[in-house]
Parts: sequence; C-alpha cells; structure tokens
Amino acid sequence: MGEQRQHFDETFKRNTIKHMMETGKTPTEISKEIDVPVRSIRSWKQQYGNTGEKSKLFVDMERLKQLEQQNRELQEENEILKKAVTIQVLRSTQHK
Repeated sequence: MGEQRQHFDETFKRNTIKHMMETGKTPTEISKEIDVPVRSIRSWKQQYGNTGEKSKLFVDMERLKQLEQQNRELQEENEILKKAVTIQVLRSTQHK
C-alpha cells in the first residue's frame, strides 16, 4: 500500500524555512535532517521566501483562487435568478 501523506502546519513550514536560511543549509540537507521530502521543502521555500513569511505572490494566488470560486458561485446564482424571473413572467402572462 502507498504511504499516508504527511501534513505540516504553517508554523512548522515557516520555522523550517527560517532554519534553512539561518544555517545556510540546502533543501536536501534539511530534508534529510527532518525526514521531509525535499520537494516539500522547496515548495515551502517558494511559498515563504527568504523571510519565512508567505510571499506576496503566493498570497495573491490564494486570493485569486478565492475570488474565482466566489465568481463561479455568483454566476450560478445569477443564472438561477434569471430562470426564476423567466418563469414568473411566463406565469403572469398566461393568467391575463
């Protein structure tokens, strides 16, 4: 069977990147040190940059995803309302 995927909280990720920057170690060295896939550490480095704080680009991407989801939901609601208005208009014209 496949291994269960590990989950790390933001504090752990930030501290790992800060530690890497302070010690000058490579992602590979840190990976071996804390037994986390090097791919994860590189991803965290991209997310948190050199400061250990989320980079502006990553925050903007998260916000973009939220806005896109909200847009989809509003478009669906708008379509439902259009259909409801159409039904009401048809019913009112039939009763005249």
